[in-house]
Amino acid sequence: MRFSQFGTFFVFTSLITNIVSDVFEAGLISSECSGMLHIYEDSEDHQFTTSVQSLGVGIMSSRVVMEGCGCYILYQGPRRMGKAYFVTRPGQHVINLGRIRSVYRQKCEPGNQ
Repeated sequence: MRFSQFGTFFVFTSLITNIVSDVFEAGLISSECSGMLHIYEDSEDHQFTTSVQSLGVGIMSSRVVMEGCGCYILYQGPRRMGKAYFVTRPGQHVINLGRIRSVYRQKCEPGNQ
């Protein structure tokens, strides 16, 4: 049986939704977690410890560094729109989003903090 384009899109969207919901739980971050995300734009260091729904024109960056614990999702667009990049481990990450326009701190699954 052949899937229509709509059917293929629906299956793909359902699969992505299930994967994302398995990795992240919405909710408050444990008070024991004191991580910070650094987004570097040229020589400027933008630091985040909480979610920001809109960064205006955004931050042009290809490098982020997470210190401590926590999980973040970076989006090309404001309010969770556009391509996303998941930061689930400390250290440096090379990203290919171009402009970052929103940052969300998420509660991590056990083992991803």
